[in-house]
Amino acid sequence: MRKWGHAAVGTALAAAAIAVPVTASAGEQGGPSCQRAFDHAVWEDMDSYNKRDAARYRAIIHRDMVTVGRKGNLYLGYDANVNPVLEQFKVPYEYSMPWTVVHTVVENCQMGFAILDAHYLEPAHGIDRHYTISLTLVRDRGRWQVVKDTVTDVVP
Repeated sequence: MRKWGHAAVGTALAAAAIAVPVTASAGEQGGPSCQRAFDHAVWEDMDSYNKRDAARYRAIIHRDMVTVGRKGNLYLGYDANVNPVLEQFKVPYEYSMPWTVVHTVVENCQMGFAILDAHYLEPAHGIDRHYTISLTLVRDRGRWQVVKDTVTDVVP
């Protein structure tokens, strides 16, 4: 998913992300439980990534995942998206990526997207990159999975 950085997320931040309200279309079915499941899936994606949890990360990624990276790089399919991230999990230095969900939409309890505000931080290397992340999730075989991820630099 993210070829540009990841890290541990504080419990309070993760809990806050789950509590972000979801804007649902008039045609949505499933009500609050669908919205909570979607919000939890977004949190699961980010939390598994930030904690370098390979099993959880693999489980949240859809087999047809597409990523558009911050420099326009394109990754198509499960392996092309998962394998580079699992390699990145092995880097020996410390980093973090605090994030906040700023907007979500869920449609008919089948697809939804979330816009996140994030900072990728590498203190030892003096790196602080500000991103907007757009995640699209689909409900496939009864569970939410990330099918598209777009990362955009936030221009100061």
